[in-house]
Amino acid sequence: MHRLFHNATVHAMNPATGWTPQGQWQSHSMAHPNALLTSGDRILAVGDYRELKDQAPLGTERTDLGGGFVMPGMGDGHIHSAMYSRSLIEPDMRHCTDLDSALAVLRPFVERAMADESITWIFGGQWNINAWTTTELPDRHVLDTVAPDIPVALSSLDLHTLWLNSKALQELGLDRTVKDPDGGEFERYEDGELTGVLREAAAIPIRDGLMQSDVSGDIDSYLPLGQRELLKRGITSIHDIDGVDCLHAYRKLRERGELDIRVHKILRQEQIHEFIRRGIRTGAGDEWISMGPLKLFADGALGSHTCHMSEPWPGTQDHGMSVMEPAELDHWIHLAAAAGIASAVHAIGDQAASEALDAIATTSSISRAFGLRHRIEHAQYIKRGDVPRLRELGVTASMQPMHCTSDMPMNGFLEGRDLVAYGWNSLRAAGAELVFGSDAPVEDPNPFYGIHAAITRTRDGLPEGGWQPHETITRPEAVDYYTHAVARASYEENLKGCLAPGMLADFVCVDRDVFAEDAQAVRDTAVRTTVVGAQIRYQRED
Repeated sequence: MHRLFHNATVHAMNPATGWTPQGQWQSHSMAHPNALLTSGDRILAVGDYRELKDQAPLGTERTDLGGGFVMPGMGDGHIHSAMYSRSLIEPDMRHCTDLDSALAVLRPFVERAMADESITWIFGGQWNINAWTTTELPDRHVLDTVAPDIPVALSSLDLHTLWLNSKALQELGLDRTVKDPDGGEFERYEDGELTGVLREAAAIPIRDGLMQSDVSGDIDSYLPLGQRELLKRGITSIHDIDGVDCLHAYRKLRERGELDIRVHKILRQEQIHEFIRRGIRTGAGDEWISMGPLKLFADGALGSHTCHMSEPWPGTQDHGMSVMEPAELDHWIHLAAAAGIASAVHAIGDQAASEALDAIATTSSISRAFGLRHRIEHAQYIKRGDVPRLRELGVTASMQPMHCTSDMPMNGFLEGRDLVAYGWNSLRAAGAELVFGSDAPVEDPNPFYGIHAAITRTRDGLPEGGWQPHETITRPEAVDYYTHAVARASYEENLKGCLAPGMLADFVCVDRDVFAEDAQAVRDTAVRTTVVGAQIRYQRED
């Protein structure tokens, strides 16, 4: 089937037809295209409507895009899509400013659970103690005042800390006798009793196990909710971080003909031996579902001061937490690389990033043989001397611009440290590959929020001129990191990421020209139409 999409300004972002990575339009003899002709799920031609309608075969369906602005489909290079989908129906405390408001959010969910025997646990959270205006701390006794009879497990906004009530601890068999795992902590009162707060490796089995099991609800029912929200934001491709149950759910969506976004599935450590046994490599799959790198954790998070830093946190001897020691990190990266699987290492602290780069360096010959593109996820703080190593080792920095603007109040500790912080421009200038995402549900997956953060480094207009403004990038570069770079990071740059003949017909039509509007207007961009495989998957209702 042929379709002719027309009446739009098309930013094809295709260097072959005049677009450069700097966003300059070099073909002065021709106007921007205003139409796309597709055949099946591919682009047949991009150009002038009058010419393309003459080329279109009889029976071509025509779609008027209403004078909008077309760009390649947006991608999200780092998203917990099952967690995000589930967060749409769970308690959401991200906007709470104190303990009381957090408990107020929880109460109606407890009332519903008490009236419905099928609800055996309450999950959710996204609480952010760094945004609280009071000094009260979460613990199990406070949760018990609202939920004494049903187990509750609430994740912090960064997903690295859990807050449990007494019933949850009891159900899980956790008491004062439990030992802290390597790279994790069960927080305790002075008498040794558990407070109900679990950090890093102590939280991971619950966060990645129980909270993503059938106990949390039917993933087949809530994953389509998230897919709809992503399409509404112009997202056509994602790199998903969640578990194998999420992979199975996407496969079932596809079998039913209901999968509308393309999924690059990052692999979890607990399943890697099975993937290796089955001969699955990074890049395996097809245009709808492909296999990604192995996700590993080198450290924790900023908000909980568990990211691994080379210098201690001010006034302490605490360097954060090494979730995986260098020898173990090296083992897993080698194991995966030898099987043709790249690694994506979570590293927020500068010391964690150094150790990740060290481990990746030892696999360089194997990685070249397989054409592997390793990644560092987040890469928030990097030693200045490590910046060139990303290019030298071919490591992609998978970053989330919204983290920068959310974290600004917590970055006072950086004074006097020679670190590159959220250093998109420094990394770009050094020749490193970047890819942008959201880390949803930690941040809203709206890519236009991320583009705004990348080009301004401000939140609500502050600070004036942007935080560390030398690290801002241009809007064409920011858009590129959400489009072509996402495709490249999934080994699909020859399939998507720009609008050109032979490429997949994945694009988004928005209400404004993001390359011409002022920065605030970019953030307010609204999606009119999202097209995946030449099919309209989302249409805004005016």
